[in-house]
Amino acid sequence: MRGLSDTELESKNVLLRTDLNLPIEDGEPQKTVRFERYLETIEEISEKGGKTLIVAHQGRPSRSDFLSLEDHAKILSDELGKDVELVKSFFGSELGEAVASIQEGDVKLLENIRLLSEELQNLPAERHANDYFVENAEKYFDIYVNDAFSAAHRSHASLVGFNSHLDDYAGLVMERELESCRKIRDELDSPTLVLGGEKPSDIIGMLEKMIDDVEKVLLGGVPGELALVIEGNSLGEKKQWLEQQGLDGSKDELEALLDEHGEKFVLPEDVRTADGNQEVGEVPEDAMVWDIGEKTEEKFAEKIRESDSVLMKGPMGAFEDHPSGTKTVVEAIAENNGFTVLGGGHTSSLVQRFDHDLEEFSHVSIAGGAFVRFMSGEKLAAVEALR
Repeated sequence: MRGLSDTELESKNVLLRTDLNLPIEDGEPQKTVRFERYLETIEEISEKGGKTLIVAHQGRPSRSDFLSLEDHAKILSDELGKDVELVKSFFGSELGEAVASIQEGDVKLLENIRLLSEELQNLPAERHANDYFVENAEKYFDIYVNDAFSAAHRSHASLVGFNSHLDDYAGLVMERELESCRKIRDELDSPTLVLGGEKPSDIIGMLEKMIDDVEKVLLGGVPGELALVIEGNSLGEKKQWLEQQGLDGSKDELEALLDEHGEKFVLPEDVRTADGNQEVGEVPEDAMVWDIGEKTEEKFAEKIRESDSVLMKGPMGAFEDHPSGTKTVVEAIAENNGFTVLGGGHTSSLVQRFDHDLEEFSHVSIAGGAFVRFMSGEKLAAVEALR
């Protein structure tokens, strides 16, 4: 796979697929760690004299966050210190003229690519290579750069369709994510996994891929609660809630892993409810579990500090209102001098939430679904297209 250091960018028309999908508050996109990371590649191409048209998406049809990229263009203009025009046409002379007018080092942004219906179809790369948008747009560019690791699991037109038409390269984020995630998945001896979050289904593939080589698996969040239920512990109202939310769908797979590798799993000893700490198995029937308890968080922190390498995916509980368990775990990982990775969904946001710097961790992944799939050993469509 080739990166930006393998090509000359000056005066080249660069089609850059990145990920500017941002959280929306009061109708306005909000900058995040993800945005700041992807900005690095945009700046790199600009500084080396490339003429860049960015392709990105925001939300998806029928959802409230499915918006124009007009405000994204304004944010990019402020961050780059230069005007970033929003190109509203996907086809024809208007697109061609917009690309032709880009000067060396300048940047333009194409309108939300998911306004095109073909962009939402998961089809093989060879099919997308023949899409009308791809065939008509590729003639305006010299180079295709894919930096959208967080969308790399989707086989959409802008992610896999241009590779057969143009010289293709991985962006800085794509290279860094693949290198760091591959290292902890495939190369490290006996890492410790800290797994939580809301979806037990997300961690099953990771466990099946990595369990033989890990030292310990610290289970918190919903996966930890489901494991406690599997072992026959009473968790008050939480058991019924898990069933109502359909979060027990991976119960059989998790139970099989616990049966076969039980010595590697560390489950919560106590939990937090609205009334405070409760020993596992002693949670009142009318109580709801929100977080791991004090003894558990200290035990998890001790295990983390003893580890040579750590991968965390997902918070330990409902961290917005009950942050203690997650905060303690993240602090312990920040103090670890080994190789440490945070990734998946909410996890990267915990760095800023708990006042840590990105540099305190070896790698903080900005991807959700792509991170989980890669760590589970699945092939990512956009990565395969770059090979």
